[in-house]
Amino acid sequence: MRWIFLMALVFVISQPVSAALKKCVDDDGVAHYYSNILPPECHDKATVEMNKLGVVLRKNEVEDKSLPAVDQAEVEAAEQKQEEARRRDEVLLNTYTSEEEIDWALERNVHPIELNIVGIEKRLDIVRTQLQSLQQQADEAERTDSPTLTAIKEDMLPVERGVVSLQEELAENQARIKNIQAKLEADRKRFLELIVQMP
Repeated sequence: MRWIFLMALVFVISQPVSAALKKCVDDDGVAHYYSNILPPECHDKATVEMNKLGVVLRKNEVEDKSLPAVDQAEVEAAEQKQEEARRRDEVLLNTYTSEEEIDWALERNVHPIELNIVGIEKRLDIVRTQLQSLQQQADEAERTDSPTLTAIKEDMLPVERGVVSLQEELAENQARIKNIQAKLEADRKRFLELIVQMP
């Protein structure tokens, strides 16, 4: 009896494995069975593979295409941005211990630039006075048809360039003050937010 059982077992094992039966359910809830060729109704549908006895061997889920694909570069960029923000917050808390210290930092940074601006404005007044004097001389030479007109106009060129240069330097220093004020105001706002969040 045992010999017959072993022979039957060997016979079953040695038989070629038939293709698994597959099943899917369409949008209307109708089940479709197939072995090799995928029915049109089963495209983009989850399928189940079964053996001859109907035992489920494998489930094939469908990728949810409604969800946007994750861009790894964007994820890494966002993580890097968060890390940089965390580092800035840490530096801010290590730099200042109170709001008054931010006021002192503003004064320390702005005061030398304000002194520089005062010096530029004085030099600008001097150069403008020179230019005004040369312009008056040029007007007088032109009115009297004097041969010195050409020389006076040549003397005016470097003075005019000096005025322009000082005006640009003045504007740059004023912009520096505005940038410092904006940065430290942003630091003040973030510092106060962090202080409130601290335990």
